[in-house]
Amino acid sequence: MTLSIEAPAKLNLGLRILGLRPDGFHDIRSLFQTISLCDELHLDVEQDGSGTVRLKCEADDVPADNTNLVWKAAESFLAASGLKIDISIVLTKHIPSRAGLGGGSSDAASTLLALKRLTGSEVDLQPLAASLGSDVPFFLLPARTALVEGRGERLSPAAAIPFHAVLIHPEVEVSTPWAYRTWDSETEPCSLTDKGINAHYSALSAAWHEGKPFPQDLRNDFLPLLEKRFSEVERPVRFLRDSGVDWGLSGSGPTLYALFMTEEEALRFSRELPRETVFSLCRSAEAAGASSNW
Repeated sequence: MTLSIEAPAKLNLGLRILGLRPDGFHDIRSLFQTISLCDELHLDVEQDGSGTVRLKCEADDVPADNTNLVWKAAESFLAASGLKIDISIVLTKHIPSRAGLGGGSSDAASTLLALKRLTGSEVDLQPLAASLGSDVPFFLLPARTALVEGRGERLSPAAAIPFHAVLIHPEVEVSTPWAYRTWDSETEPCSLTDKGINAHYSALSAAWHEGKPFPQDLRNDFLPLLEKRFSEVERPVRFLRDSGVDWGLSGSGPTLYALFMTEEEALRFSRELPRETVFSLCRSAEAAGASSNW
């Protein structure tokens, strides 16, 4: 049995860090939105196997062994389902690694979804996803947009916001554990109430649909840390601030994005970027009219 599936990237339309939890994770509040940039996975399942997992990925910076979240997702599915099958996976990467776009988490979630579909198993994927990483449960949702709270396990589907985006890729790698450790050592927890995050999303959605600028408090708490330490991030941030467009940082970075109502506006802005800027174009899932994997 074989199945091919896409694993979409996401953008964080704002990310607030509320503090360190007793379990070592962090409480966050963010709005996640999937975009048209996707990895691809091809899965082949053999019945009456011995429970082996094989992974092939030709990306130089992505391991094809049991340290990869795709491999871990397959192993966790085998353990939870009790099935004696062999799983072969080919992963084709298009989402940059360690970029704040959720590529590894999306790959893991898509692996779980594909295996459940292929085998017809009734195993509950939510606890498996949560054990693999804080962002993984979001990618199990049929919704393309969600308010994300707690360590990432509290999800509230929300109306998707259609946009076209220019992704700017500073040529620096940012480790998420490093970003959180640095935040812990240098930053006081913020105070953002439930009412605040709901108002935050409502203001964002209303402003976008009315063609107005995003609210100024739509921010990512990792941005000041990255600006201070990486000139590769500080330079495009300065350009984005001066440009007057709606923009932000995704995840723990370093990917930055500028949002536009139309593809023409996004293309026009991309031509204005400094010559050395590495960038790509994408759309939100709603704007792309993409069909759901699930």
